Amino acid sequence: MSSTTRINLLRHPLTMACLTLMSMPGMAISYGVYDSRALAMGGSATAIGSHAQAAFYNPALLAFHDKEEEVGRDGRVYLPSIVVQVSDATEAAVNAIDDELDTRLSSAINTFNAAPTIESAGQVAGSAQDLSDALDDIANQELSIDSFIGFTVSEPSNREGGAFYFGTRLIGGGLANVTEADSALLDDYIDSMSQVAAGADLTTVATQYPQLINANGQLIDPTSTLTSNADISALAISEWGMAMAKQFEWRDYAIAVGITPKLMRVDAFRDTADFNDSLDSAEEGVDELSDTQATHITLNADFGIAATIKEHYRVSLTLKDAFEKSFTTTQEPDPVTGEEAPELKVTLSSRARFGVGYVHEKFSVGLDYDLGEAKPMANEAGTQELSLGAEYRVFDTLALRAGYRNDQTGLRDNLISGGIGYQWKRFVVDVAYASGGDYRGGGLQLGWTF
Repeated sequence: MSSTTRINLLRHPLTMACLTLMSMPGMAISYGVYDSRALAMGGSATAIGSHAQAAFYNPALLAFHDKEEEVGRDGRVYLPSIVVQVSDATEAAVNAIDDELDTRLSSAINTFNAAPTIESAGQVAGSAQDLSDALDDIANQELSIDSFIGFTVSEPSNREGGAFYFGTRLIGGGLANVTEADSALLDDYIDSMSQVAAGADLTTVATQYPQLINANGQLIDPTSTLTSNADISALAISEWGMAMAKQFEWRDYAIAVGITPKLMRVDAFRDTADFNDSLDSAEEGVDELSDTQATHITLNADFGIAATIKEHYRVSLTLKDAFEKSFTTTQEPDPVTGEEAPELKVTLSSRARFGVGYVHEKFSVGLDYDLGEAKPMANEAGTQELSLGAEYRVFDTLALRAGYRNDQTGLRDNLISGGIGYQWKRFVVDVAYASGGDYRGGGLQLGWTF
């Protein structure tokens, strides 16, 4: 099996429309960011979200509207809505795979065995160093991906409203184990071949590193003996949802309730991958992980309630994916023993969130807080987010946004975000960017009003 494939198996639970994943402590299933406005505002949207966002974050928000649809003309279509959040280390791993570091090392070793010169020894040392650096990056940093692509149609009316959306969210996480033995072995190749490249006697160096030489006196290709492995899990969640909401008056409070029933297709992936799966290419590695795919069709629902107090202050409580679901993945028999492998489980848990905010035509600010820690899909770390966001409308057509997101578990870096929204006649565009530690996110959505 090639090192490109090995690195793939340490990071590839699935490739959907855009990126592949490799994992160390990865992401549990957070509440989610589904559009550019929320990404720019730190993920804060359950209390101060717009009508167009309601279907994703809090369906009750659809009812905070006091005009008939044909009068207000506040209906909105977004197509597409794209959000990608990924760690820098994941991008580095993808680049390492594209560079085919394993092929380069194997080729350098073959060249050296055919002609053991100073130059060919230097190529082996350099290739081994590149592969070692890539594995070090994988072992020491979190690699994760959380992305969404979809569209939504929303139409608020007089104290009620409805919306429809379709989208796919791709989430990946797991645990990668890059062993000390692998690092030590690559260090031996680097040290020994660096000595030869510096002019040391090959026989003397071979005596110092006998574990690198086979019975024929040639340098062994290490790419078939590495022992690192990974427990990888991923979900590709496709949803068809229809949100609806109604507002009620109670004393001086406007209280809205909403529900989003939805049909879900969940593609679950989970595998334990190692360096000894007898694969010949990266493509075969992806295919093997794809063999664990199991598709499930299920129903679920989101619930939301929100209240407006003294016209501009708002509180909310939401429950996303209210019914916990567990999905099994298909496992291939053990390649060595032939024993049937037990089915592995990936869990989609419900997530509750509390929100407060101040909402005004010109300025809005809100805070969202997860009421509990999101459960892991498999063996990765959990997450519990606190999100703070603000929006200021400079003109009727231009909105400036900023946000902050904190993981209450302390396991991930804080994110700072920003973005703008612009409307020209009936055309709308929203863009956002988020950054924190080695984590980056970007969002884009295009739409029009009707």
